[in-house]
Amino acid sequence: MDTTPDPTPLAHHRPVVHTQSDLLHLWRGLMGELGFTRSSTWVLHLDEDDRPTRRLLEIDDCAGEPVADDLDSLTTMLLRVAGTPPGRWVFLRSRPGSHGPDRTDRAWARGLAQACRRAGVVTDVVHLATDQRLVPLPADDLVADDVMGDDLPTSA
Repeated sequence: MDTTPDPTPLAHHRPVVHTQSDLLHLWRGLMGELGFTRSSTWVLHLDEDDRPTRRLLEIDDCAGEPVADDLDSLTTMLLRVAGTPPGRWVFLRSRPGSHGPDRTDRAWARGLAQACRRAGVVTDVVHLATDQRLVPLPADDLVADDVMGDDLPTSA
C-alpha cells in the first residue's frame, strides 16, 4: 500500500517542535498509515518558533546511494525557494520494506546532514519511515559508517 502524507493538519495545527520526541510525533502525524512503493525524501521547514510551515516537499527517486552533488543541489534549491529563513529544515527518508535502518538509509541521513552543513542550512536528525516503522537515525549511528570511510560519491 502506498500512502500519501497529508499536510492538511499543518493548516489547522502547527505544533511546537522543541525535542526529538516532538519531531518524531510530527512525522508520525504527517506520514499517517505507513506503506511505500518507492523511496523518497520528505523535506519540511520549521520556523524560528519551532513550528512547521505549511509546505511539505516530497523528492522522488531516492533509491540507492545518494550523490553528494545531488544533495548539494537540494540544499541550494531550498535556499533559492525559501531564501534563508530563520529556523531549520527537517528530513524524512521513506522506503518500502520492513527491515530497520540499513547502510543506504544511514548514507542518506549522513549525506543530507553534510549537505546542510556545507550550505549553512540548519537541520535536525533525519528520520526513516518504512512499511512498518518510523524511527530517528541517530547521529551516533551515522558516525560509525563515516569512520569506516563511507564517503558519498560525487557525480562525474
